[in-house]
Amino acid sequence: MKRIVTFLLAAVFVFSVAACSSNDSGTSGSSSSAGGSSADETSTAGQSTANTDDIIINLYAHSDNQSAAEAQAAAYNAKDNGITVVTHIIANDDYDDKLKVLAAGSSGELDVFWVRSPSQVKTFMNNGVLADLSAFASDTGLDLTPIEGPLTNVSDDSGAFYGMPWTSSCWMLFYNKELFDAKGLDYPVNLTWEEYCDLAQELTYEEGGTKYWGGIVPNWTLNLGATSADEYLTADEPMERAMEYSTYLHRMYVEDKSNLGIAEMSAGTFDIHSYFGAGNIYMMVNGDWEFNLLETDFEYGAAPMPVLDGVEEGSTVGQASYFCISKDSKHPKEAYEFIEFMTTTAEGTSIIVEQTKNVPCYSTDEAMAVFEELVKVEGVEYRFSAKIKDEQGTEPYYESLNEIYRQEIELYLLEEQSLEEAFENYYALREETIGNS
Repeated sequence: MKRIVTFLLAAVFVFSVAACSSNDSGTSGSSSSAGGSSADETSTAGQSTANTDDIIINLYAHSDNQSAAEAQAAAYNAKDNGITVVTHIIANDDYDDKLKVLAAGSSGELDVFWVRSPSQVKTFMNNGVLADLSAFASDTGLDLTPIEGPLTNVSDDSGAFYGMPWTSSCWMLFYNKELFDAKGLDYPVNLTWEEYCDLAQELTYEEGGTKYWGGIVPNWTLNLGATSADEYLTADEPMERAMEYSTYLHRMYVEDKSNLGIAEMSAGTFDIHSYFGAGNIYMMVNGDWEFNLLETDFEYGAAPMPVLDGVEEGSTVGQASYFCISKDSKHPKEAYEFIEFMTTTAEGTSIIVEQTKNVPCYSTDEAMAVFEELVKVEGVEYRFSAKIKDEQGTEPYYESLNEIYRQEIELYLLEEQSLEEAFENYYALREETIGNS
């Protein structure tokens, strides 16, 4: 009970601070930085080609997307169409919290901003801080058919939508080809979670003073296997798939110790890319963003994410990220023109792929040609044959459910409570959270 009350009070505090002091923060760079801080980086990419009387559009993105945001701003500014986009980059770990403060302000200087998931967009929608994009899309005649699914997740009952899908994601299994080859083992394609645990246990050992791990499954999405089986955190009791998947996590983290445990992954210095890149871990479960972020001295491959028994091979989860416009933007029409360029044009989507190696939601032939040229990883084709379910529910309270679920399951995985206690506590906290939403 104390945990959820603390969480809700913290959320209230964030939005209260934003409402009272959104204009107290300083500015950075040569442009106005709405709610910026000394930790933010401001870029006037391409601004030298623009007239000083241009309309300024402030774009906020997180540091993992910095190169793409700045490249898209530079390409758009080069058009010299009377609009200059200024980028503001916030460190990834700080981004979500800072964005809540920025979006709750009313200075009018927050124009376009990146949002990580549809559930976050829904939260912003419920707080009334987003501009409806449907009329702008109608005015430009944009064909919305290719992105109907991602738009549904950020729409209301009237058909208005509040975010433009940028990239899509897909969770996969990555593996160290050199380690598998050295053991003479087949690559781990189309495993069940039972098979994954068995294989990871077999491949965990010490040799020549080096510890080799069977795998690594990150702890930030602890219902991953259940969601790919179409069971969400809002499912009726008992959540059988979630309980089943939790027992596999317990086996790999605690019983077999074949995967890095919760304690190791909770350390402030933990970096999953560096751990896998060190070359002593056989397998890693993570998203297809690894095609861009993973740097290794060895060759790695990709395969479908493991599934629970009875779930169709290739089933996985993923979600779209979005660009939204603040309802207080002074120039919403011009802001929309920029995000339509970023997310739907051949030039804009090609830049996404060039800079991130992610798949744009609004895929163009030009962008996919770039993807095929840049991503030459064995097994990448499984990315396109995957049966992807939404990674999270779109209820505005879903992020809160995810947080309390993670807290309870981590206590189970740290051996501080039983599986039954973890789920009993979660059900009670879930009921309170939904009732207060």
